[in-house]
Amino acid sequence: MQLTTIESNRTSDAMKAMVLALIPHLTWRHHGIGVLQGYVVEDAEPEVRIHIWHDRLLKPGMDESGDIHDHRFRLVSHVLCGAIGHEEIIPYEADDGVWAMLKPTHARAAKENAYHGPTEPLEGRFNIKRIPFVIPSGYTYYFPAGRFHRSPLSGGVAVTCVVKQEQSDTPARILYPVAKPPVMAFGHEMQWSVIGPVIQEAREALAK
Repeated sequence: MQLTTIESNRTSDAMKAMVLALIPHLTWRHHGIGVLQGYVVEDAEPEVRIHIWHDRLLKPGMDESGDIHDHRFRLVSHVLCGAIGHEEIIPYEADDGVWAMLKPTHARAAKENAYHGPTEPLEGRFNIKRIPFVIPSGYTYYFPAGRFHRSPLSGGVAVTCVVKQEQSDTPARILYPVAKPPVMAFGHEMQWSVIGPVIQEAREALAK
């Protein structure tokens, strides 16, 4: 059953102008799935982040193992420029399953240990079903907490405004192929020679 809900965002132009003004003032965290994350509202309900997506930000190997995850919160994502790949992943237990799960340390807690927070293997073997989407600019999509997805990159730059609703203390999970241990999202240094031009490209795309 499809879990993603997509609707037109009639406030997209106003949100683009807001994000364009905010970008120079944000502190960025590089997530290896290919995105920069900057908090607009943190430690409040709901939290709000700006995401800048680009294939130059993808951590090598992560799209093969490590990018399928769930969230501790209900995800609301406003696509402001470019397009976002979004793929629902539905695991089901199977004796011959070739997928497994682990519990990572969430980003802010892992930061206290240079982003090398511990992971915990979880029981079970799984096979999966996939439901792919591409969400264009001017649309908003909603995805529930505790369900797996990935965000395959569509090429070029994209910018989203993400609202994290009803965040809980339940740990997030990663789903990965048993034969290929997952690449972790953090634990690396940002290369500003790459990130700076990507941020500038995002600003130019928002200004169009």
